[in-house]
Amino acid sequence: MRTGIHLTIILLLTTCSVRAQVSSVYNPKKTQKEVRAYIKAEKYAQAEDLISKSMKADPAAKADITLNYLMMGVQHGLADAENRKIFLASKPDTAKYFSCIYKVYQYAISTDSLDRLPDEKGRVKPQHTSGVATQLMAYRNNIKSGGKYFYMKKKYNESFRFFNIYLQTQHHPALETLKNFKSDIDSIEIMRMAVYSAYNAGQYNNVLIYLPQCMTEDTDMTTLCQIGSRTQMALADTIRALPYLYRGWKADPMQEYFYITLLDYYNGRHNYADAYHVVTSQLKIMPQNRLLWYLRGKCEQGLDSVDSAISSYRHAIEIQENDARSYASLGGIYIDKARLAYENNHFAVGTPEYAGAKQKQDELYEEARKNFEKARQYSPDDLSLWMADLKEIYFRLNKGDELKALESLK
Repeated sequence: MRTGIHLTIILLLTTCSVRAQVSSVYNPKKTQKEVRAYIKAEKYAQAEDLISKSMKADPAAKADITLNYLMMGVQHGLADAENRKIFLASKPDTAKYFSCIYKVYQYAISTDSLDRLPDEKGRVKPQHTSGVATQLMAYRNNIKSGGKYFYMKKKYNESFRFFNIYLQTQHHPALETLKNFKSDIDSIEIMRMAVYSAYNAGQYNNVLIYLPQCMTEDTDMTTLCQIGSRTQMALADTIRALPYLYRGWKADPMQEYFYITLLDYYNGRHNYADAYHVVTSQLKIMPQNRLLWYLRGKCEQGLDSVDSAISSYRHAIEIQENDARSYASLGGIYIDKARLAYENNHFAVGTPEYAGAKQKQDELYEEARKNFEKARQYSPDDLSLWMADLKEIYFRLNKGDELKALESLK
């Protein structure tokens, strides 16, 4: 029993000791003094390590304005060291150089944010605005170049980070205090690159941050519309994809992606009326497109306009004689009619009425046979187009030899 009590007391004392150590890790004056000494000696790596460990260990260090400001200077020193290698004919680490610049921006932003917090009396008196503005302005073009560098390397997550921080700071309050500050004239161009980066990285929510603004200009409109529609589909929001598809279709009616995707969308939802509108509109632009006539036939079948569908399929075949799918679709229409005629033949065998109905049924099966055999001729390996239907047709028309030959196929 006493052993249990002693263990409990020891554990409590140990816990209190650990908490005391954690809360006392960061000593502002001592840490800042050490950092300044490292900076003065140009030992930027040691300074960075000390600040990073302090911020990781204690939230108070992370919220320290001065320490954030010093870290901004440290990253500036590290970037400058890499930059100097160019002039010393040494090989610089380009990725590291840009990474340091990015961190300059990061710590400049955090410094300014902390600096603008109201004091105990509600007053806002930033002390580091000038230094922050100087660093932001000094590396403005470098941040943009960093984004382009990583984009060319196809490191799209990285390129988006750079373009994003560039765009987020284009109206930063510290920058706007500078007399010579001018608004960016290439914002839309960088926004497009941010969109491309986010899309290529699969960051679909980030695509939508800048996409609407990019589309206020006509540059790369069809590409942006494709990205917009694919992004919404990736986010499982197909309704929001439609405006991008229609806008892209309007911008470039000859680009297959837009009208085909619209047709897939409407046909997939059995919305044949809208699909018919799309395909008919496109046929006015491309009247000799075989695929469009075939798709129009499918829409017309969906709308129960069978005779119009027959006309569309025949038109497709006139354009392309070896159109196996249009032949199979025609065969499908006639075999459906033949089945209906067979089901409706309730007359007694041997009567003139039965003979007449049987003749009509056989004529429809014969028409179906011609089309399915054409489908087989032009697409012999795609058995799904014709095999099952031809078996039924040969059986109904008493074509035993043809039926046996089909059944021998594997």
